[in-house]
Amino acid sequence: MNRTIIVTGASRGLGLYLSKRFVMRGDQVIGISQTKKYWKEARAFVRDSRRFKLVQLNLISEKKVSHFFTQLKKEKIWIDILVNNAGYAGTLQRVEDISAEELNKNWQHNLVSQFLTIKYAFPFFKKQKKGFIVNISSMAGKRAVPRLFPYSASKFAVLALSQCVAKENAENGIKCITVCPSGMNTEMRAKLFGKKDASLQQSSDFVADIVMKVIHGKIEVLSGGDIVICHGKIKAINPPPSA
Repeated sequence: MNRTIIVTGASRGLGLYLSKRFVMRGDQVIGISQTKKYWKEARAFVRDSRRFKLVQLNLISEKKVSHFFTQLKKEKIWIDILVNNAGYAGTLQRVEDISAEELNKNWQHNLVSQFLTIKYAFPFFKKQKKGFIVNISSMAGKRAVPRLFPYSASKFAVLALSQCVAKENAENGIKCITVCPSGMNTEMRAKLFGKKDASLQQSSDFVADIVMKVIHGKIEVLSGGDIVICHGKIKAINPPPSA
């Protein structure tokens, strides 16, 4: 299809599966990751290195995110879709044991990173009068998970971000939705709850398939709305708040 897609958290998990699916459709993917640790495996998995460019970028640094998008503009690269997938979960802790530093770390990585990419991608979408933003939240962003308050709180906030972006851009062709998966069989899940628990969760590939169907209109999610994907099924598709 030859679109340009930005996927954050692209070197593993859901971001990697999405990147491969986009590339298989003929799109150009700019995959952003915090480190280069998984790049070799990611490139081997996607296979088409011509259409899959990996970029190391600190998404919580406004200066660096701004510079990244400035470079895209200089290179005359226009963005069709932005997938905000990168995230952080930390460790399991009761509320009274959580440090303010840990709360802020979740806030920065799960919310501020998405805010910054949207902020600096917006001029591209505005000029084109079109664009699709997919913000990955979590089932934990729909109902809080005990001992994961910082993660849950930041993922709740992602829905607010999506709803605001959608409402502010209802008339100019820019669509923004939220995807809320329950547990997935990922390294993040294994670190939190153990490998056995992770192995029982839905696959990243299944969630990626649903996200692609939403992006391509096979499953309708209205701008400002969200889709909840739980235990290998679509649990709910919620419209945007009417107020």
